[in-house]
This record gives sequence, structure tokens and C-alpha cells, in this order.
Amino acid sequence: MFKGQNDEMQNILTDILAGLRGKFVQPVLNENGRLLNMLEELKKQDREGIDDLRERVIRLEQKIEEIPLLVLSAIRDAINQATEGE
Repeated sequence: MFKGQNDEMQNILTDILAGLRGKFVQPVLNENGRLLNMLEELKKQDREGIDDLRERVIRLEQKIEEIPLLVLSAIRDAINQATEGE
């Protein structure tokens, strides 16, 4: 082959590869980027939800720890009220 033909073939192959990239590869890369962004947002929302649940569990545990004291205080108050009426 001659040098001119070799350069022309190289140009044609470059054009073909650029066309393939534009038509097939780039749309896949764009979609992958979009999906990655969606996944990152979902992970962020999951982390926020988990943090919220942790806070709720901590508050619930605190309330549960207070229940025996509340019950005992209510019993004491009921006894005091009953003895005042005598």
C-alpha cells in the first residue's frame, strides 16, 4: 500500500471509531453516570434514614428506662392519696 492510502484508511478507521463511540459507547457512559448519581442520592437518603432511626431508638430506649420510675411514682402517689383520705 502507498502512504496516501494508509493515511486515508487510518482517517476512515478513526471516523468509524468516533462514530461508534458517539452512537454506542457515549450513551452507555452517560446512562452509567446518571445511574451512579441516582445510587449516590439513594445511599445518602438511606444514611439519613438510618441516622433518624438511631435517634428514635435512643429516645425510645430512654423512655423505656423511665417507665419503671414512672410506675413506681404513680404507685407511691396513689398510696399517698389513699392514706390522705383516711
